[in-house]
Amino acid sequence: MSSITITYAVYPPTETVLPDELPTSRTIEVAVNALKDSGSSYYGGLHEALAEARNQIGIDLTIWRDAVGKLELSKESKKGKMDEEEEEEDGEGDEE
Repeated sequence: MSSITITYAVYPPTETVLPDELPTSRTIEVAVNALKDSGSSYYGGLHEALAEARNQIGIDLTIWRDAVGKLELSKESKKGKMDEEEEEEDGEGDEE
C-alpha cells in the first residue's frame, strides 16, 4: 500500500516557551487508500491522503505559530513601553 510521509523540524527562537503537546520535529505518515490499478481511484485516494497530511501539519504549525507569536507580542509590548518612556524623557527636555 502506498503512503505519504512528511518529516519536519521547527527551530523556534530560544526564548520561546515550548508547547508541551508538540515536539520540535515530527514525521507524519498517511496511507493512500486506493488500488494502484485504477487510475481515478488511486488519484482520488492520493488527493484525500494529501489533504489529511496537510491538515495534520496545519494543526501542528498553528500551535507553533501561537507559541512564537506570544513571544513576539511580548517583545513588541516591551518595546512600545520603552519608546513611550523615551518620548516622555525627550518631551520634558523640550519645555525648558
